[in-house]
Amino acid sequence: MSEAPYLVIMAGGSGTRFWPKSTAKKPKQLLSFGSSNDTLLGTTLKRFDGLSPEDRRVIVTTQSLAAATKEAVGPATHVLSEPMGRNTAPCVYWAARWVAERDPKAVMMVMPADHHMASVKDFRATLERAVRWATEHDDLVTLGIQPSRPETGYGYLKLGNEVSKGPCRKVQAFVEKPDRARAEAYVASGEYLWNGGMFLWRAETILKAFDSLMPEMKREWDAAKGDVSAAYPRMTATSIDYGIMEKAPNVVTFPLDCGWDDLGSWISLETTTLPGVARGPAGVVAGGEVFAVESSGNVIDAPGRVVALLGVKDLVVVEHNGVLMILPKSRTQDVKLVLDQVKAARPEKA
Repeated sequence: MSEAPYLVIMAGGSGTRFWPKSTAKKPKQLLSFGSSNDTLLGTTLKRFDGLSPEDRRVIVTTQSLAAATKEAVGPATHVLSEPMGRNTAPCVYWAARWVAERDPKAVMMVMPADHHMASVKDFRATLERAVRWATEHDDLVTLGIQPSRPETGYGYLKLGNEVSKGPCRKVQAFVEKPDRARAEAYVASGEYLWNGGMFLWRAETILKAFDSLMPEMKREWDAAKGDVSAAYPRMTATSIDYGIMEKAPNVVTFPLDCGWDDLGSWISLETTTLPGVARGPAGVVAGGEVFAVESSGNVIDAPGRVVALLGVKDLVVVEHNGVLMILPKSRTQDVKLVLDQVKAARPEKA
């Protein structure tokens, strides 16, 4: 049995839905929100203190973000820089090969860089049970989120039979983002969890799954003799969910109830408890001095600015990097539409 699990953080995303605060040069995982001095990536790493030492941590990011990521995490944490973005399956495959070279029986905890956990204690308790399971079983383990609402923006896990006396369950199916009616039915049934994109397995277990379900990955890797710059362009660009998890017969889940949020857009600030993010009559204020009359339900982040609101509801008001963005909360998933125009005309602001 290996001494400690490896921590693999997937940190190649751009977080465009948090623009203009998040930019191509400084994406969401390298930002802090509210009064916290820690970046989301730094906060993520702290959750694993005492469980995975720094020399057993690896962050997979893009070449364009490698320098900023190394600066953010310090010299002890390893950084693998992808020559190009190819979705999460190649990212996980490379990390698994990297871990297997050091200890093929080691457990890998594969985590996103920028999620929020209100209760780190509850997260750790579930995580430690999952690590033990992955150590002792040839299963692909995912952490499924106990749903708190009928959410249409997340994928779901359909639960199968219990596989132990504890909370571990087989995953019967991965379900795509549902419409409102189906989401309500999923939550009411108690037989579905949100898919949080958090995985645990031994390096040898996930590599065996790749060899069975995506054999082209090993073929291209071996043909390139492990040269990432040569292998990556030929590796299948798909997600680990679609490439492996949806097809593998040995997927289990541990339900996680810790106040999780994926911080997917500006309105996520309404459902999280980030330090310094205040709630008042005008709405949620992550930055700026706000004066409001007959205004409510808004999300404001404008550090160092005075924001005056009169008779407006359910808006997002954000000012960063010399860019002021105002939009209805109902359109927060569509930020990319205006960002594309900015990229074309003012790329330095994107």
